Parts: sequence; structure tokens; C-alpha cells
Amino acid sequence: MLQWLIPISLVWIIAAVYLGGTSVDLSGGGGVRQLVGLVLTVALFLAVWGGLHAILGESVVVGLVIPTVIAILVFPALAWLGFKLVGVHLRRLPAGGGGGGAGGAH
Repeated sequence: MLQWLIPISLVWIIAAVYLGGTSVDLSGGGGVRQLVGLVLTVALFLAVWGGLHAILGESVVVGLVIPTVIAILVFPALAWLGFKLVGVHLRRLPAGGGGGGAGGAH
């Protein structure tokens, strides 16, 4: 049961880095729909991790590391699906950010 601490702890860091640190913009829907989309994304991540963990077994390398790496790699698709289910669209911004703010070109 302790092995679930790995994906539960990592998913919030991955979500913060992907949604807040990359050129991804959430459009459509209000705050509640975006929150529900985030919760669905976390649930999808944990479902993918749990399914892979169940299939691959209980060993440390095969049962923990491989499901974690695969779930991290497919996180963008899981986020797209989780937000799409509630009507919020994820879109990539241009390389310069395109959203204004301090990080844009001068």
C-alpha cells in the first residue's frame, strides 16, 4: 500500500510543472470546471499508474519505476483528456508565451 505514495506525491508536482511551467493555456470553463478537470487528470494518472503497476508486478524496478515513468510521459495526453471531459481546452502557446506578462518579448 505504501507504493501508492509515489504516484500520489508525484502527480501534483508533474501537474504543477506541466500546467504552470510550460506553454499550455487553459481556455473555456470557469474555475470550478478547471478544478474538476484537474481532479479528473489526477484520477486518470493514478488509474494509468495503478493499471501498469498491477500488470507489471510488485518488484521495485519493474513494478514502481516503469509505471511511474510511463505515466509521466503520457501526462500531457491525460491532462488533455481530463480537461476535455469537462469542456476545458488545453492549447499550446507560441514559443514566446503569447499570453503577455513578464516573460514575453520586448
